[in-house]
Amino acid sequence: MEVGLAATVLALTLTGMIGVIASGTQILDLSRRQTLAAQILHSEIDQLRLQSWMAVAGESPGGTGSVSTLFYSSTQVGYSGLPATLTTPGNGYPAGPTTLTASNDPSFATFVANYPQVANYFTLTRTVTCIDPVQTNQNPSPYAAAPKLLQVTFTIQWNGVTGRTYSRSATTLVGRNGLSVSYQKS
Repeated sequence: MEVGLAATVLALTLTGMIGVIASGTQILDLSRRQTLAAQILHSEIDQLRLQSWMAVAGESPGGTGSVSTLFYSSTQVGYSGLPATLTTPGNGYPAGPTTLTASNDPSFATFVANYPQVANYFTLTRTVTCIDPVQTNQNPSPYAAAPKLLQVTFTIQWNGVTGRTYSRSATTLVGRNGLSVSYQKS
């Protein structure tokens, strides 16, 4: 009787410990991926801060604000080739969601180079919206008026070890005279 009771207690204890280990593994994985996601988002905001208004808004060189030169192309701006050979064609960031990959974004390419598994775990998107003046015809069509303030939101999504989808986003406002504000939410 005592041996049977001891075996039952031992079985229940082992079952509980296995559950704690599995739960701990899930929490550790989530923590690691949240940390990487936050670093990627901060990197994207920092990369955006380094861009000129011409690169972000697609304004012509010289800053004339001519509507005819704004947002004619939906091509990804600011990157072609390897991280060491960046180019900025100056056609503006496309409005709406754009999926960023190692082949079209220098910040994400750096993370993929250092942490190759990042490309398999995360999906990164960038959404650009013209805040001032409000535009009805979003990029890649030419704006009706030269943009003065753009809202750029980066969203990163991933699946945890349990299959649950997680996401984080960081938003910043970019104006002709520089970065206005940035905030992040999970």
